[in-house]
Amino acid sequence: MNLFTYGTLMWPEVLESVIGRRLTGTRAVLEGYIRLRVKGQHYPVAVRSPEDAVEGTLCTGLFPEELQCLDRFEGVEYDRVETDFDGTAAWVYVLSKDWKSIAAPTLWKPADLRPEHLAAFCAEYRGWGERSN
Repeated sequence: MNLFTYGTLMWPEVLESVIGRRLTGTRAVLEGYIRLRVKGQHYPVAVRSPEDAVEGTLCTGLFPEELQCLDRFEGVEYDRVETDFDGTAAWVYVLSKDWKSIAAPTLWKPADLRPEHLAAFCAEYRGWGERSN
């Protein structure tokens, strides 16, 4: 299975904190979405926007149990949807329409995640895959 990441999961150490192993990927672009900041947080959501696109990372070789870890990590605020990247199918987590109120009207850029935020984020989410709902 494949996964497109556009926020904190683009950092290999964050993805490793969630699924328990390190993956790398290649640059990819998600057409038809915009990346917005989550209100009061250091991470983004992808929201449907036909005229926009989001740069991110396409990771390959996920196992089904790792996708389940990611489902728990992303929670009810995100929907997992399958998208095509030049003939490669991949899952991407986008903001659920029921949770649109958490999106701020400001764009989020990877540079917005400062090193101190990244370290705190990894510490908070280490072992996420081993937790249960």
